[in-house]
Amino acid sequence: MRSAGWRWLVALCALALLASACGGDDSTGDGVSPPATSAPSQDLEDGQDEERGDSQPVDQESRDADEVSPEPTAAPTLPDEEPLPSEPDEIYGGTLVFALESETTGGWNPITTSAATSGHIVLRQLYDPLVIEGTDGQAIPFLLESFSSNDDYTEWTFTLRPGITFHDGLPVNSAALIRHMEELGNATLSRLAIEEAEIQSFEAIDDLTVKVTLGKTFVDFPLGFTSAGGFLGSPAMYDLGTDSARNPIGTGPFMLEEWVEHEVTRLVRNPNYWRTDAEGRQLPYLDAIEFRPFEDDEARYNTLRAGDVDASVDNGGRRVQEYNEGFKTYWQGGQYTATTSVLMNTARPPFDNQEIRQALAQCTDRQTLNTVLWDGQLPATGPFSPGTPGYLEDSGFPDYDPDAGRAVFERLGAPSFEITTTITTLDLLQAELLVQMWGECGLDVSINQMLQTEAVTSAVFGNFSTFVAVNHSGYSLAMERFWWHSGYSYPLPVPAINFGRVADPRIDAALDEAITTDDEERQRELAEEINRAFADGVYNIWLYHSRWLIAAQDHVNGIDNLTIPGGGEHPKVFLGRVFLAETWLDR
Repeated sequence: MRSAGWRWLVALCALALLASACGGDDSTGDGVSPPATSAPSQDLEDGQDEERGDSQPVDQESRDADEVSPEPTAAPTLPDEEPLPSEPDEIYGGTLVFALESETTGGWNPITTSAATSGHIVLRQLYDPLVIEGTDGQAIPFLLESFSSNDDYTEWTFTLRPGITFHDGLPVNSAALIRHMEELGNATLSRLAIEEAEIQSFEAIDDLTVKVTLGKTFVDFPLGFTSAGGFLGSPAMYDLGTDSARNPIGTGPFMLEEWVEHEVTRLVRNPNYWRTDAEGRQLPYLDAIEFRPFEDDEARYNTLRAGDVDASVDNGGRRVQEYNEGFKTYWQGGQYTATTSVLMNTARPPFDNQEIRQALAQCTDRQTLNTVLWDGQLPATGPFSPGTPGYLEDSGFPDYDPDAGRAVFERLGAPSFEITTTITTLDLLQAELLVQMWGECGLDVSINQMLQTEAVTSAVFGNFSTFVAVNHSGYSLAMERFWWHSGYSYPLPVPAINFGRVADPRIDAALDEAITTDDEERQRELAEEINRAFADGVYNIWLYHSRWLIAAQDHVNGIDNLTIPGGGEHPKVFLGRVFLAETWLDR
């Protein structure tokens, strides 16, 4: 590793009050931080995923400043799932207190809110998605009993499960599904997806079946209903207009009892929930869940360690050993992980210039940054993690070459700009490191920290120069078109899902074909072409593949259990999102 890189590392270890990878928490509470063991990196073999086990991370050996970047160590492992107890009385009851990384200030109407991971965790308890992601890369019916298409994927038939009611007692039927899809077409951002599919009509075939006619072939159309767009709300909720944000009415295992913004979101058991567990027992097990937001990851960890919460979500690699040793840990697998990157706004100077974007990438010592944040995980080569279709060991992304980057800035002028990030200790550490790296190339960069929902809003409206983003699981290439296709790159300040306003003919062509073919090998080739186009255009500076974690106290069980009606398996802790209907507490 270059000596300059180690200077950045040492400088950041000295940041006051920051418990980073250079130091851990002191359990005595006296303010002295003992040395922390190093965090593991992701397994980088293409197509390989972690097996569940109890092994712990390996300490990184001390290295001299003149050594090369460290080799990645073993990836964090997941514990074995625990069997449910045999006595039903031992399962039911209790309140789970769950720490989130942010508040969802837009409320709990899934169509109108702006929800990051924490928001999706709450929404998955209030609503059921029409469809969920399967571990094999295929969509699985969930609230739907089935879906099917005609030969050219222009007509889709959705059939709901019988006997399900919303929280308000209204039936889940074809009329409710059509109303939901109409509301999707009225909302600011979801309307874009509806327009993309060129929906021509909705037709109720019977009380539970709806035929959707599209104006184009769209092979992955059902996967658009795995997230917020698929959380079915009651027609009565939509009748409330803006008040629906505080009055969610879904079909989920829990119902909203109280929401004190930035303090607590309390959900209580839905006594009429439709799902059962694998043994036929009524869900959910818990009486209630209290979600409490902690914007700062250090505060969230310390609250869990103190026993003030039962479980917590995290998305950083600095405390892998502390989490694994101190709690039950549920890690997302290596496939279909989101990628953390610096996203540049290509719609305005200076990053409308590809040469400037490439120079910034050359001034970014990604290996040093990953040593701080993920113990030497090799830098991401693109938006797709190992094992995900489209992953390339070498995509052609620019190598770290500060001399070349500095020469560009000396010739074209060194721009001043902001880096936008969220309010967490981890994100501040990350931004500080990037600013110092870029400063050594002669750049004047300031940090703009804001709440997560505010940061997302800034990205939607293009009010940023550079933005630290965590996105792109790669689960469906067709669904990525909303983030990358130039058709979603609107002139500022029109809101756009394509945050960076990327407009690349190669990316557009690949995304256009991706929605028309169900051939898996061709889908992989198209994803690889997109990966190379991103490397050539340098629209993002790819940093590392984020590994979401749910950590829980010993008395919390089954936090990643999910019994899918009709069978199938869902990726565990997918993008940090979990279903908690089958979570139970030891008495």
